[in-house]
Amino acid sequence: MWHFLKKTLKWCVGCLILIGLLGAGVLTYQTSRTVHRINALDPMIEQVASEYDVEQYVPYIEAIIYTESAGKGTDIMQSSESKYGMTGTIQSQKESIESGVRFFKKAIDESRAKGCDIWTAIQAYNFGLKYIDFIAAHGGESTTRLAEEYSLKLAKGAGHHQAKWYHYWHLGAFLYNGGYLYRDGGNFFYADKIQHAMDVIQLMRTLHLD
Repeated sequence: MWHFLKKTLKWCVGCLILIGLLGAGVLTYQTSRTVHRINALDPMIEQVASEYDVEQYVPYIEAIIYTESAGKGTDIMQSSESKYGMTGTIQSQKESIESGVRFFKKAIDESRAKGCDIWTAIQAYNFGLKYIDFIAAHGGESTTRLAEEYSLKLAKGAGHHQAKWYHYWHLGAFLYNGGYLYRDGGNFFYADKIQHAMDVIQLMRTLHLD
């Protein structure tokens, strides 16, 4: 009986390891494809960044595209709403980059003028520019805790007085609060996701897996 249990346990462990390896392989392949698409977009990203005098922020722009769309589709920076006030109106990837970079530059300039860090501008890309005033009034450095506080205000402002939340399946979120976001409160992990995307892009390029 014990021999049978040991054999079964080994089989189960082996299956788990195999599943983990297969999952890692699929994830690496998908990530590689995404970074490859980002690389193909780089000439356009760099051109637009140069036009708006934000060349030094190209890695952040790449990470925004990675996070927003994985480089797929037309509105790759999800910037239609900031330009037209509604989704689904961007006509080309270049228009999306131009609109997204324009908004990002505005966030950078306002953050700098009000003594805030770059991560304030990054988080404002998700929350909107009023977030910059909030961070300026709270020390000038964006943190996940402050972003969550602002997200809660957005959710309540949208009529959710009981601060409704929903599950958010993301490792960083799980480690921080068990994995949740506030409904209609934006993504208060957005800056963390951009940092992670920057690290992934850099790693894939260093390992030549892109």
